[in-house]
Amino acid sequence: MALYNELTLYKEPDKIYVVGNGAPKALSINRTTFEVSASPCPTGLTTGQSIEGVVGIISLPLTQYLIVITEKVDLGSIDGVSSIWKMTKFELVPFHESRNATADLVQLNNKYLDLLHKTLSLPTFFFSYTYDVSLSVQAAHDQRQSDHHKAMSAIERTDERFVWNKYLLKDLECDRDLHGYCLPIAYGVLSITTCSLNGKTFEYVLVSRRNWHRMGVRYFVRGADDTGDVANFVETEQIVRCDGNIASHVNTRGSIPLYWSQRSDITYKPYITFHSQNKQKEVFMKHMERQVALYGPNTMVSLIDDKGKEKDICRSLTYIAGQKSYEGIRYIHFDFHKECGKNKWHNLAKLMKEIEVDIDGNGYFFRDSRGEVQSRQSGVVRTNCIDCLDRTNVVQGLIAKRVLTHQFQRLGILPPGQEIHQTSQFEFIFKNRWADNGDGIALQYTGTPALKSDFTRTGVRTKKGLLHDGVKSMKRYVQNNFLDGGKQDGYDLLLGVYRYNPGELSPLALQKHPIAVFLPTLMAICFALFILKLVMPSDTWTAQLSHLAVYLTSIYVLWKLCIRNGEHLVDQPRLFQTLALAKRQ
Repeated sequence: MALYNELTLYKEPDKIYVVGNGAPKALSINRTTFEVSASPCPTGLTTGQSIEGVVGIISLPLTQYLIVITEKVDLGSIDGVSSIWKMTKFELVPFHESRNATADLVQLNNKYLDLLHKTLSLPTFFFSYTYDVSLSVQAAHDQRQSDHHKAMSAIERTDERFVWNKYLLKDLECDRDLHGYCLPIAYGVLSITTCSLNGKTFEYVLVSRRNWHRMGVRYFVRGADDTGDVANFVETEQIVRCDGNIASHVNTRGSIPLYWSQRSDITYKPYITFHSQNKQKEVFMKHMERQVALYGPNTMVSLIDDKGKEKDICRSLTYIAGQKSYEGIRYIHFDFHKECGKNKWHNLAKLMKEIEVDIDGNGYFFRDSRGEVQSRQSGVVRTNCIDCLDRTNVVQGLIAKRVLTHQFQRLGILPPGQEIHQTSQFEFIFKNRWADNGDGIALQYTGTPALKSDFTRTGVRTKKGLLHDGVKSMKRYVQNNFLDGGKQDGYDLLLGVYRYNPGELSPLALQKHPIAVFLPTLMAICFALFILKLVMPSDTWTAQLSHLAVYLTSIYVLWKLCIRNGEHLVDQPRLFQTLALAKRQ
């Protein structure tokens, strides 16, 4: 069943209809009973609103809401035929307009709506009516060869890890007559660039698909859960389309697959805590066996420090992952900061030398202009640092560059012997697309662009880049400690990790811990008095110094109390249930 790409929304007093152009049945919602069903297309309705797609349905305190896409932007085409669209505007249509709700309930409902609006407004949610945005080129090709492909609907063909509205579509997906309205939406980063090099015109595509399982922000979601899913797992695919040929290569990144956490506590870099020590190998194998099943042999490259706060987790990972008995797993540790510190970026060549046999051995997917597959990617490099962001971006870009050189030479874009760094015009595009990709992934996870992006963009580390990284680091500190709780709540609400239950007290109705108000207020008063005393000094130096000493001592004591009670001062997520918290830890 194909997806409907022209839809009309009708908001009638008793029902809501979504009608696809040429659809045999409409999506019908009874505004009294909230029943969702496939019904004959209504006739005689004239007040319809054109929409671009259905995101899904969610239950909130006042009523359920139908979420629809109202505006989109064309991002280009991956396969040369199908358009990929970015969602730019959406609408939440209430099933029922409640006129008798209490002011408290309306206020609570508005808090949930605000979380949803902020989350759905994040860049970039993208979709297509005729191209499966959840699948790599190779995975999509393999699926088309299956016996069941033609009998499957678009939503049934997807890789559900990357379908971000999977939970929201549950009421539609259970009725196969409504599958034409089940529009799969991915979340991540996508760029499609038309390029020209050595007389050849081609499309260069870079797409990162973010896994919604164990989704969260930097310090609130780390490591693995009991199912083997890890935080910040992203599949990044590099695609080149030229003269009817298409070449594709996949990289992956994901949090260290052990039980660990690093909860915000207002310190700059919180300590790492291990959980379920006796089950670390078990959860590691759960994650990695799934990766091998999905992608083939995995070369696991870890870039974390072997000292400081990362030392213990580095040694635990090396002990578990470094065992030689695992089939399809090769572990490599490269202490990025030790090797590349003090501008020794040339040492990255040591890592590339060590993994080049894996990169070349994995190969890449290549389908020629006749539709025949000439080569396949048989394995993947899985990269991680502690955040799977800044260091990971640098290394993934180098891997992609090596593969792209081989692809270009095969496509005739580069002659034998020429490399990408010798083509200044395209190299600029390549570096900036990878830097943009890293910035996009980092913004989704930390709230700021990636660090070290000056190296990704230019190939050198600069003083200006170091200064920018300092500013980004301070922004991350503020974001991760004082703003991320609401962002995590938005993810949990959208993805169904938290589900509103009218029979329970909503976590959003609970008051913050008194310390969260008391300590910052006292500290602000003391700091204001200190500044005031500097501006309006006392009559004598003795009195002035004694007053300043009292205020400074008070600020110091209060700061120590803040550190001790950091967990209460951090903007903590509130919309998690006991099970979700256990999985997150």
